Amino acid sequence: MKEDNSVFELLVRRLAGARVLALFVFHAVVFAAAYAFSYLLRFDFSVRPDYLATFKASLPVVVGIQLLAGAIFGFYRGWWRYVGIADVVRLVFGLTTATSVLIALWYVGERLGIHERFVHSPRGVLLIDWAFSLLSLFGARVLIRLGRDRFRPQEIMPEAQKRVLIIGAGDAGETLAREIEHRPQLGMKVVGFVDDHRAKWGAHIRGIKVTGPISAVGPISNAADADEVLLAIPSASGKRLRDIVRHLAQADLPFKTIPGIDHLVSGRVHVSQLRPVNIEDLMRRPKIELPGDPVRQLFKGKRVVVTGAGGTIGSELCSQILEFEPESLALVERSEYALYEVRKRLGNENPKSAAKITSNLLDLCDTDRLQALIEREKPQIVLHAAAHKHVPLGEENAEEYIRNNTVAARSLAEICSKRNVDRFVFISTDKAINPTSVMGASKRAAEILLLDVARHCEMKVTIVRFGNVIGSSGSVIPLFMEQITNGGPVTVTHPDVTRYFIRTSEAISLVLQAATLGADGEIFMLDMGEPIKIVDLARDLIRLSNHTDDEITITFTGLRLGEKLFEEIRMTGESVRPTVHPQIVITEPPQPKSVEVHRWLQQLERACDEPGTARHALSTLIPEYAPGKTADVAEPAIVNPTLAPARAAVPSA
Repeated sequence: MKEDNSVFELLVRRLAGARVLALFVFHAVVFAAAYAFSYLLRFDFSVRPDYLATFKASLPVVVGIQLLAGAIFGFYRGWWRYVGIADVVRLVFGLTTATSVLIALWYVGERLGIHERFVHSPRGVLLIDWAFSLLSLFGARVLIRLGRDRFRPQEIMPEAQKRVLIIGAGDAGETLAREIEHRPQLGMKVVGFVDDHRAKWGAHIRGIKVTGPISAVGPISNAADADEVLLAIPSASGKRLRDIVRHLAQADLPFKTIPGIDHLVSGRVHVSQLRPVNIEDLMRRPKIELPGDPVRQLFKGKRVVVTGAGGTIGSELCSQILEFEPESLALVERSEYALYEVRKRLGNENPKSAAKITSNLLDLCDTDRLQALIEREKPQIVLHAAAHKHVPLGEENAEEYIRNNTVAARSLAEICSKRNVDRFVFISTDKAINPTSVMGASKRAAEILLLDVARHCEMKVTIVRFGNVIGSSGSVIPLFMEQITNGGPVTVTHPDVTRYFIRTSEAISLVLQAATLGADGEIFMLDMGEPIKIVDLARDLIRLSNHTDDEITITFTGLRLGEKLFEEIRMTGESVRPTVHPQIVITEPPQPKSVEVHRWLQQLERACDEPGTARHALSTLIPEYAPGKTADVAEPAIVNPTLAPARAAVPSA
């Protein structure tokens, strides 16, 4: 076998050498012919005998220097069938270098009085030679490429090709069309472009017409007899993609997209990147450029604990924190399966991580074990993501939600403050703002209790609020997908209900940024963008699943106890300050006195063991809590305040 491989490698080397030799000879012939033609053109095709002698004397020198430049600049490498701008640049630089050397030799020889007949060759000949050599070599390469594209055997018969319509007549669309044209094995044929840029209508790209606006994609696709639609607008926002998907409902065709611009490898578009549109595409927001250095400085070499590590938020926290090289990472989770899954994920994503990772199966309501964990791990940073979050379940289990979301959070913060923890980060929710549910009120109560802890200790306490995370367990998107898979109907609580959504990775990146900001005891709110109507989200998911509204119906069930029609991002009496990050603001809600907080904490602890008193205890602590309020909730005065220019808060040390 080794001998066979050696023979094969020798054959490949010889073939490669023969190809280089053939290219070398070809270039020598071109250089000689171009130089001869330059003389003929310079003397109107009637060269005097003395200049003819000069031509013969100088020909070997000219061709030799040009061949040497060709070797240096890689004229004999590369495949002409793939000729591009880089090859043209090499030709220009190589020939310019050779001509410059020849002109220098002409002048030096003339000054020194050597090779008299040689140096008296007309200078214009060299410039003409440069132009003819460049045109000849570039032309040969282009002809090879065009010949390959025109006369190569067709691997798929035209009638077997899938007819595709490309949305987006920009650079990405042109690149996509070019690759489809050059790769017939893909089985695609571009039959048209669609673009909202009016100036492009009627124009041709690679011989293919831009037929009209995206709003007319239905009739355009029918007229073109298209089989599939390809979206080639990597810079499109989530809102624009949602609009496009709704227009595509007219076409009743399958469609695919290329990734967003921030996910394109090296910014280049390839057919292999085409994939079905997913819900995260429709939530796409402009790419956020976040500085990584402050976060790295915060976590590098530190001992970190993450509670709720098996959840959607907790697992993403762990994944991103490991990238910043902590000394150790302790995973805390009450679900055995979730703990197993996150440990497996971290091992797959970070096989070379030097951080010590421990898995701790633990209920945070068990104060003794919680204290033992903190004493054993000696964390410097604790991120508390564990929480009950399902709104309707919270209405049926109010005592448990207070025990887990409020009292346990306060206990953990107090334990950490007494065990030299430097920073405590609490993950809150927009449902804590003017809450109508037990879940939201329990998180707002935790905020108040944690801010009180921050008053009396050196540990920095940071609270971060944000809305719904796309695709998190128990959220609306997985529920809708399950209902669509089962054939419907898709259940929506109310035609006008809206929610804020954010991608998991984006939310956690902003949480880690917020952890580096400001002083002690601050509540940060993440910019959630514009609210999205849940019924529109349901329709988008139905379309993404290649169904129509007639095939999968939507049923309205009515708001459930504790649910709001509109989520809010600022509570009554709460002021807002900007930070150095435009996507993060500091909110400053009213904070009661410590003596009142301690009294309320005792009342909450008693309520956990006295069924029927939980909502009253929450109402005492949180005056804005309106239990049982659902469909009669009015639209809030502040839905999406504009974030002021970042200038106020300064990153902490």
